[in-house]
Amino acid sequence: MLVPGGESERVFKHARTRRRLDELAADDGDPFDDVALEFRNPLSGGAALPTIGLGMQMLRPGVQTRAHRHTSSALYHVVNGSGTTIIDGEPFSWEVRDFLVVPPWAWHQHRNPSRTEPAVLFQMNDVPVMKALGLYREEAGR
Repeated sequence: MLVPGGESERVFKHARTRRRLDELAADDGDPFDDVALEFRNPLSGGAALPTIGLGMQMLRPGVQTRAHRHTSSALYHVVNGSGTTIIDGEPFSWEVRDFLVVPPWAWHQHRNPSRTEPAVLFQMNDVPVMKALGLYREEAGR
């Protein structure tokens, strides 16, 4: 995950974030998240908030991520596109303006079925607090 702007940036503008996602989409994506940015505190370099991680994720057209799980929970808000997230074997379809929650330690993967349009998701998670407590773990699916 990367910071969308320089150290002096204190506001995470959508247009700038989207440009950075588009730039990153030119390279190979992560098998679990495809293309992702993490918003960082420009003063400390840590998470945007002390106990809450914030970021944007792009699922390029036709992408299906690999299943994985982690001890943190995640709340997604769909900014653009539509798709499906499979959580512990159950598919959940989503589209623009929907919210989706992935509970801790649940197997999950995302799918963007569009052949032409990326799906963009805003994410909030509790990774910073789980790491601070020494409780963060993740595992890739087989």
